[in-house]
Amino acid sequence: MGQNKTMDTQKPKQKRLRKKQKELALQWIAEGLSTTEINERGSKEKPPFTIDRRRVDYYRRTRALQLKTILAIDENNALSSGLALKENRVALLQKLAALLSNDVLNGFLWTEDTKGVGAGDNAEIIDYDVFNSAEIIQLRGLLEDIAKEVGGRAAIQKFTGDDEKPLIVEVRYVETPKPD
Repeated sequence: MGQNKTMDTQKPKQKRLRKKQKELALQWIAEGLSTTEINERGSKEKPPFTIDRRRVDYYRRTRALQLKTILAIDENNALSSGLALKENRVALLQKLAALLSNDVLNGFLWTEDTKGVGAGDNAEIIDYDVFNSAEIIQLRGLLEDIAKEVGGRAAIQKFTGDDEKPLIVEVRYVETPKPD
């Protein structure tokens, strides 16, 4: 019985992360996630992966500058893409306005409604038309938003003095010397 046995207490050697997995792990580390949170997200990836605490700590120590760069790039991307860009917001607002305009102008300016009048044997159902004010209000709001985005509406600015009292402006005329 002189054989060497390996102890079961040793952790199995962790698999090497693939490039995409490592990039995800670094991004999540940069976001400040814990090892447990990183492993929860990693388990949902294809293929799934895990990372041990020592490797996370190592990446935090050795890649601090790189992690700050990743965060700065992500923040810059967020501020320079999608709905952060005025032209994308305006395009979306225009699409919504076109949908509502189409509804209102092609048959939904008036909507049909039904109500019951009376009770029992004398009850009567009445069909009637109702002005579609809700959709008109929303359309006007969209048009207002588009105008604000493109600078077509100037915001009203109210100037006041102390304690919200009207602002008092004093005009002084100064005599200028007459030329000789």
